Amino acid sequence: MELRQLAYFVEVARLKNFTKAAERLRIAQPALSQQIKKLEQELGIKLFKRTGRGITLTEGGEQFFIGAEKILAEAQMAKDSVKGFINFPQGKIMVGALESLVQTRLPSLLTAFSKEHPGIKVFIRENTTEPLLEALKKGELDLALAHSEVIHTNTDLIPPKGLYSKPLYKDELVLVVAEGHPLEKRKTISIRELRDESFVSFKEGSGIRSQLLVTCNREGFEPLITYECASPRTLVAEGLGVSVLPRLMAESPGPSISILKLDPPLSRLVSVFYMEGRYLSPCAKAFLRFMESYFISEKEF
Repeated sequence: MELRQLAYFVEVARLKNFTKAAERLRIAQPALSQQIKKLEQELGIKLFKRTGRGITLTEGGEQFFIGAEKILAEAQMAKDSVKGFINFPQGKIMVGALESLVQTRLPSLLTAFSKEHPGIKVFIRENTTEPLLEALKKGELDLALAHSEVIHTNTDLIPPKGLYSKPLYKDELVLVVAEGHPLEKRKTISIRELRDESFVSFKEGSGIRSQLLVTCNREGFEPLITYECASPRTLVAEGLGVSVLPRLMAESPGPSISILKLDPPLSRLVSVFYMEGRYLSPCAKAFLRFMESYFISEKEF
């Protein structure tokens, strides 16, 4: 058994697709399939099973995947240790982040991080929560800053299966309307009073959009979403609808709008996600530690 074979197996398992895995590994698909077959023969088990939608891991494959990731993590850790990267990390990391975060908190965080760790380059991929977590599972990201759902059992945060998360901060959500809107003079408003309003929302896969849908359904109606985009504030200012946004995003520079508190209040929890058991490079660990320290003063849990 070779480390190369383990790496091939793990890539196929993450992507659930031989063609995509071969493209990322930059090898021919027949060669990849041959290596996986040799690995199965050596282990004496089938690692993958074909389904109508592609391939999935067998029960034995799932167990082997856990061990394979640990072995690859330890091998990479040994390499980094020899190179001296553990104490003086240098390199690059890929971080997924919410679009609203990129527009508000992230620029100042990245500026501060680059001063403390000039040898680490941080590449940012913007998206909504669901695509970010899917990209993380596929190994396309080292870390993901995404919306967390709080399951109401002792208010514990339960991350999606296979992912580990650490809470970073909590955002108050507010309603924003255009200047001159009939609701402009209100200081607070409840979601149930918005059943006849048109909404400008984030794209599907957004945690805030999901939270809006759940809250409106709880009040007995489906919100009318007429526009969706990464920056709802701009369309709201043009009178194209109302929107629920993080307060910091609502108060950011831009066209004039009016901000109303929601009663009862709504908030979102933003966490950093990473894969359980998957190797985190010294660069990723440095960024993780920095973020936790950066946001610690904002925690209100």
